[in-house]
Amino acid sequence: YHREMFKSDVNEKLKLDHSAAEVKAFLNGPFRYYTKLYARIWEATKEETKGLEAVFCNQLNEQDNQFMLVLSACTVNDPEETAKISAVAIGIDRLVSLLQLQGAHDSNQYTARLFEISADLRERPASEIPAIFQKHLIEELKKRREIPVTDALSYTLFKPMDIDRLNIRFTRYLFARVEMFLAAGMKQDMRHSLKNLVTLKGYVNGFHVEHILARNADNLALFGNDEERFLQERNRLGSVLLLKGRDNESSGNETFEQKLKTYANTLLWNETLRADTYKSKLDFRNFVETSGLGFRALDRFSPDELEERHKLLFEICKRIWPAP
Repeated sequence: YHREMFKSDVNEKLKLDHSAAEVKAFLNGPFRYYTKLYARIWEATKEETKGLEAVFCNQLNEQDNQFMLVLSACTVNDPEETAKISAVAIGIDRLVSLLQLQGAHDSNQYTARLFEISADLRERPASEIPAIFQKHLIEELKKRREIPVTDALSYTLFKPMDIDRLNIRFTRYLFARVEMFLAAGMKQDMRHSLKNLVTLKGYVNGFHVEHILARNADNLALFGNDEERFLQERNRLGSVLLLKGRDNESSGNETFEQKLKTYANTLLWNETLRADTYKSKLDFRNFVETSGLGFRALDRFSPDELEERHKLLFEICKRIWPAP
């Protein structure tokens, strides 16, 4: 890239070509500042940092583009540096997550969109950053889905989403964020770290996608013995969850009643299916009352319950990635 710096269009702004004084000023000013800023973002990707949690989330979700957009948003010695890092990181997390959850994420188009966002972020105050991301999110949804879009998250687009349309890492990331949301609502620590839920894939300690509906004759009958419909429905996001390696293997071809036993003492989202969660856990009952979310224990998992669970997940996603 050093050659690019001396091309006429770039040199017109930087004025570094054949100018020792400007080179020294550049190295001591902008170069030093943006290097430190890059290092600060990098450090926040390695562990959760108070106020910059979204930076860590983006790293788990493989969104390295946050470096480019934060550097674009910040001016030299920016007094709003922390606020801008946070706003950009939250904006990216919300943008990519809601695009994926509505079947509107195309990697090539997404990259092109990021360059447009980068240009819009330059020299804008932190207070305007959420609106910039919202504008581009709506525009991308309209373009990718080719329908009128007014809401950043629509149940019409979310309803058909299943694990076959999402990459496995994002699926784990989604349910890790749900777990994070529930733990915060119950004012307790997560049982497993966000990083482990997303990244661990081993046979023993890794987390894997579990189908609530096992493939057996009883469950197939719930869908009128329509094999195609059954396979499609059992893959919807409301019909899956995360289980640790051996728990996932042991649940195998169990009935729903047996699966409920397997889900005990696993993840909070899994336990919301069980009746004893509502009887014995005061912190969860308080969360249900204050949140207004439609949690309830299920003793069967027919198409109606699957749809109910899918809608509940949709409402949780609206809370995790709220409108600015």
